Amino acid sequence: MLPFDIRPATESDAERIFDTHRNSVVKLCPASYSAEQIRCWLEGRSAAMYVKPIRQGDLWVADDGVLLGFAEVAGDELTKLFVRGDHSRAGVGTALLNRAIAEIAARGHSRVYLEATTNACPFYVRHGFTVIGYGHFSHGGSAVPLEITHMEKTGPFT
Repeated sequence: MLPFDIRPATESDAERIFDTHRNSVVKLCPASYSAEQIRCWLEGRSAAMYVKPIRQGDLWVADDGVLLGFAEVAGDELTKLFVRGDHSRAGVGTALLNRAIAEIAARGHSRVYLEATTNACPFYVRHGFTVIGYGHFSHGGSAVPLEITHMEKTGPFT
C-alpha cells in the first residue's frame, strides 16, 4: 500500500494543485530550462485553470495531508504530471502515471500521448514511453518557447 492516497481532485484542491505545480517547475526544471523560460511558463497561471479539469473528472492528486503531486488527462493525452520537488523519486510520479494510464485506457484509448519536459524524459522512458518527435510546449501561453519531447506508449494496458 502506498504511503499516500491517489484520489480524484476536488475544487477545494485547486489552490494546492497550483502551489504544487509551481513548486515542481521551480525546483525540478532549472537544470533544463532558463530562469526566463520558467518565469514565462508560470506567468499568468492561477488556481482557476484547474477547476474545469477537476469538474470534468480529469485530474487526480497524490495526497498524504500534503498535496504531493497531480496528473491531468484529456482524451488520450497526459497533459500534466507534476510532483513537488521535495517528493520526487519517492513513487509519487509513478503512482500518478499509473492512475492516468488506467483512466485513459478505461476511456477506450489504446495509446497514451504526452509532451515531456526535458527533465522528465528519462522518467517516461523508464515507464515504457517512446520518443516520437521533438518540439515546443503546446499548452499554455508562454511567450518563450519551451522545448519538449513528444512521447507515446501503446497498449494493451494492464
